[in-house]
Amino acid sequence: MKRYSLICLAVISASSYAGRPNMDWEPGFGGEISVITGYTRSTSQFNTDNKTLSSPNEKASTQDSFLIAPLGTLNYTFESADQQIFFGTRRSDIALGRFHLELGFRQKFEDTGTFSFSFVPGLLKQKTWADPFILNDEREETKVKTRALRLTAEKIMGSNFSGELAVGHQSYGDEKSGFANFSKQDQALLDRDANILFAQGSYSQFIGRGMMLRGAANYTRVDSEGEAMAHTIYGGEASLIQLFRSSSFAFTVSYDHAAFDTANPVFNKEQKDNRWGAFLAYEYRQPFGWKDWSAVSLLGYNQSQSNITFYDEDSLLVSVGLNYKF
Repeated sequence: MKRYSLICLAVISASSYAGRPNMDWEPGFGGEISVITGYTRSTSQFNTDNKTLSSPNEKASTQDSFLIAPLGTLNYTFESADQQIFFGTRRSDIALGRFHLELGFRQKFEDTGTFSFSFVPGLLKQKTWADPFILNDEREETKVKTRALRLTAEKIMGSNFSGELAVGHQSYGDEKSGFANFSKQDQALLDRDANILFAQGSYSQFIGRGMMLRGAANYTRVDSEGEAMAHTIYGGEASLIQLFRSSSFAFTVSYDHAAFDTANPVFNKEQKDNRWGAFLAYEYRQPFGWKDWSAVSLLGYNQSQSNITFYDEDSLLVSVGLNYKF
């Protein structure tokens, strides 16, 4: 499990992958289904393939895996063609290794933009260690669940500005951080259960024929039960999107800085992380003349460099797939 993917509540914005401009909604049922195959490589102390840790300063193991991910969204548009209910996953989630199911409602307003409200119920869980700091003994797995409420606004007041606000809770099924080797006071500092707040503002602008630039700034507050795990993240991203008649691509770079509230008792220092990522996506519509189909390809890399070696991470994703829109 990539630790960074769990502290981000927001799904990557639609401009993080190559896609078509927003179309008018049509009354009735619609949606899309994607089947994506790919290869991932991740280096992290939180990978659950390496059960034994001999030292908290040892280099993290690298985990290679192949994936087949069915993703999709189903929506229903009311007769007015300006209100819509939606449910499912989003293609862009795969870039950070997240697979959240989302249920929501969105509405278009002629002069003020499109607003949506959704709920992430936490049905899909991720694996991690119950106590990642156990030495010379097998670590036990536990699962992490994230529930969230999310509000987004696109083209606010007819402008190129958009915004997003999300609040949620992240819970560990069996949180035992520090139970094996540390005092109860230290265990309390290491508790990872958390309330999370995410806010982002973005601006998009066409700069040429079919070419758009998008910039975004975001803020995340992870209010963990343990003060050593509580932290604040400031970040930003920039995207270049190019739309062609039958294809499109998007290139996104991002940077985040995370500062933790108090010293981690395992390492006797406050954790500070610098995280960056790069993501390239390509979509080709109607391959082989197949109407309503498109071929999609994703390439993403994320890296987190910490002042505590234990928390250094990096991950690579390469994937290809087909998407069907109905």
